[in-house]
Amino acid sequence: MANTSWDIGYNPNEQGSNFVPRVFKSHLRMSSIYRGCKYIVTVRDPVKTTQSFYNFLANAKQVPQVQGIGASAFARETPFVKGRPGRASIWDYYKEYHLLLECDSVLILVYEDMVKNMSENIRMIAAFMGIKFDKDLISKVMDMSTKDFMMKYQEKFDEPYERAKQLGRVADLSQLNPGAKVAVDSHLSSMDDEGMEFLEKQWKHNMEALGYSTYEAFASVIREANRKRFSLS
Repeated sequence: MANTSWDIGYNPNEQGSNFVPRVFKSHLRMSSIYRGCKYIVTVRDPVKTTQSFYNFLANAKQVPQVQGIGASAFARETPFVKGRPGRASIWDYYKEYHLLLECDSVLILVYEDMVKNMSENIRMIAAFMGIKFDKDLISKVMDMSTKDFMMKYQEKFDEPYERAKQLGRVADLSQLNPGAKVAVDSHLSSMDDEGMEFLEKQWKHNMEALGYSTYEAFASVIREANRKRFSLS
């Protein structure tokens, strides 16, 4: 967290110290994160995740090396799916979430469920964080979680492009280019049959041994764990 704070020009000991509980975002794996805190993580269909990440980099961020390939080539050729030394793959994250299904300090949410039933998921988050809530607070959080809200206040979600350029610590500065954080239009590039087959093989290679034949099977186990945890009907 200290390195991230320095990169974005933020002093967590001074800025925001009046807020309780305090919330930070990280892209680190759970095995690389600090102990003693609570963590909320999400899973999403790997096909949709890969396609969304590709379009985000190619269209919103306009990263040159990504713009030159399609979504399927992005899945096959970049470390997002396969990983590389020093960078975890999407499967490394999901395998850790499997191990943390019964961890009291970790809440795993299914992205598709958050979109379908945001209110229920916000209630789970509030209960997990120990925050008292009522209908007005749930409604406010729902309003501030929409794509329209993020589009209206894009500057609040931007990466520290100018500071990153000044520090020179980013391997590929183009990935921090100012741009929209959300897509309101349909994605321009989708996964072809070759890309779908590649991701299916990757899933079988990485996740079947854990008992998950498909992503939906994985999501179902997470839903059931949350249903029991929060006494959902």
